[in-house]
Amino acid sequence: MILFALAAACGGDDEAVPIDAPIAIDAPPPPIDASVDAAPFVEPTLLSQTGLYSDIGTKTIAADVHEFLPRWQLWSDEAVKRRWIWLPPGATIDTSNQDDWKFPVGTKVWKEFVRGGTRIETRYLEKIGPGDEWITDWFAVSFQWNAGETDATAVPAGVIDDPGYNDIPGRSDCRKCHVNTRVASVLIGFSALQLDTPTATGLWNLAQLVAENRLSAPPTASGGAGSPYFPLPAGDAARDALGYLHANCGNCHNAGSDVALITPVRLRLTVSDLTAWNTTDPWETTVDVTATFGVPGATVVVEPGVPAQSALYYRLTTTGGQRMPPVGREVVDPTGTETVRAWIAGLPPTP
Repeated sequence: MILFALAAACGGDDEAVPIDAPIAIDAPPPPIDASVDAAPFVEPTLLSQTGLYSDIGTKTIAADVHEFLPRWQLWSDEAVKRRWIWLPPGATIDTSNQDDWKFPVGTKVWKEFVRGGTRIETRYLEKIGPGDEWITDWFAVSFQWNAGETDATAVPAGVIDDPGYNDIPGRSDCRKCHVNTRVASVLIGFSALQLDTPTATGLWNLAQLVAENRLSAPPTASGGAGSPYFPLPAGDAARDALGYLHANCGNCHNAGSDVALITPVRLRLTVSDLTAWNTTDPWETTVDVTATFGVPGATVVVEPGVPAQSALYYRLTTTGGQRMPPVGREVVDPTGTETVRAWIAGLPPTP
């Protein structure tokens, strides 16, 4: 089995990963036809034009923009991140498939990256068409903050070696993770599982979306008010490790992704797959599963009890051409990789 094909992050310095070649994603995208029937789309050149701030000088977020925090976050070379979403007034998210939400035209999402207390970039996604085709229905661009942090300017081609560990991604880089052939909903961190967390001050979560009638098919919390809509199985080690893989790898490695044509490793959790951790896709496609892609000393994707002989752990901790994710990070995540190592180490060895 080949382990991994592409990353669950956006941007970064691409390195030669042999299994990238069959997927033609690195060619520059054709010009975006941004017209939609509802309203003309004007490509923003400044972050202040996108509607995130009511006053960018004081960093005051617009009143109708909501901050959110995914349950599991992807690693971005030690950057501190904040995320916001704007939904058109009265519009609902199509949640007929709780694993692949469909967003209304006009949806806007921002993700801010801060390193060392300095704003580096803010990434922006806007739904400009009725479908989920990357070229015609979604607009994406990164904004680079100026030295005084008075505004940020669109950098469609990206920036190599920004002030920090990683690069600012160009528009063609964004589709490596957000294109609908990887994850059908396009948005990654704003989902049922990622938002099914207790209410936190100032943050939108699943319960608030239900209460505000923002979901076309709202889930029901069987345990009453305040309980999760999609309870997770018991087991902290598995929860933390598989959640980490879900956020950092699952948007490329899932059953509906084009990457599945290359490798059957599936690392995305689904709401219908939560009766026990050992019946989830990330467990069933890794634990005791043969890895045929060349990894030194590892013949199994996850070798129970032996992280050092597990191809998955090797790919997460190496810094060479076989690193995973291959884009979006240049520095190994010490906390996340330790979480995965501890889970593998705690699995009973195969008899």
